[in-house]
Amino acid sequence: MEETQKLDTLNLFRLDGKVAIITGAGGLLGEQHALALSDFGATVVMTDLTTDIIQERAKSLTTRTGNPSLALPCDVTKTLDWETVLAKVMNEFGRVDVLINNAAFTNQSRSANFAASFPDFPLEDWNRILDVNLTGSFLGCQVIGKQMLEQGKGSIINFASLYGVVSPNHKMYPGTGINQPVAYSVSKSGVIALTRYLAGLWGEKGIRTNCVTPGGVYNNHSELFVERFSNLNPMGRMEKKEELRGAIVYLASDASAYCNGHNLVVDGGWTIW
Repeated sequence: MEETQKLDTLNLFRLDGKVAIITGAGGLLGEQHALALSDFGATVVMTDLTTDIIQERAKSLTTRTGNPSLALPCDVTKTLDWETVLAKVMNEFGRVDVLINNAAFTNQSRSANFAASFPDFPLEDWNRILDVNLTGSFLGCQVIGKQMLEQGKGSIINFASLYGVVSPNHKMYPGTGINQPVAYSVSKSGVIALTRYLAGLWGEKGIRTNCVTPGGVYNNHSELFVERFSNLNPMGRMEKKEELRGAIVYLASDASAYCNGHNLVVDGGWTIW
């Protein structure tokens, strides 16, 4: 009896037969999301602006896990691109169960004037960052969510940020080569609001909408930045890129069957202070 219950619990996290779409899959975290989902049995569709990186990653993923994977180009700011991705996924696999809206402008993929100060921050960059970070998530939820509604089930995972929850600590950045522009914070706050809106709208229809807020994920940051960040974090270090895998599997799977409209903060305790 106990062994059966154990297996039942473990199976809650399985994703066999599920199809997941990940945007921004050519970036630091997109690869980790793909690995986590494929390890638990999912078929993973990796999308990005260009397919060079994700084609290699998709091939490597299938070799590693034996589960199908596919690489498709997608500009998340264009409805037609989303519709094309959906059509190809439906033609290839016949369903879509998980959407991870991960694509965003960050310090690793900046808009032209990402580092401009607030008084001089160009409208073009404001619009561009909101287009990708927020409108891209809106369009993904709209196009892919429509298919999930037809199926009567689905899990949408939007990616927010610490700075959608709290303000950047502006004193941390001088001399580090890292910037956090106003449009980034505003767009990520909007992602959280979008998540809650859809959770209330679609919860009864079998679509769960949640978001993940990572902490500061290490990506070859300068020693000065790492030191400052670590001194301000209760765990005394930056986040490892692998440490979001559990959150992704949880929210994608039936393990989180009653989790809806939640912002899962994985930040080492940053936001408790």
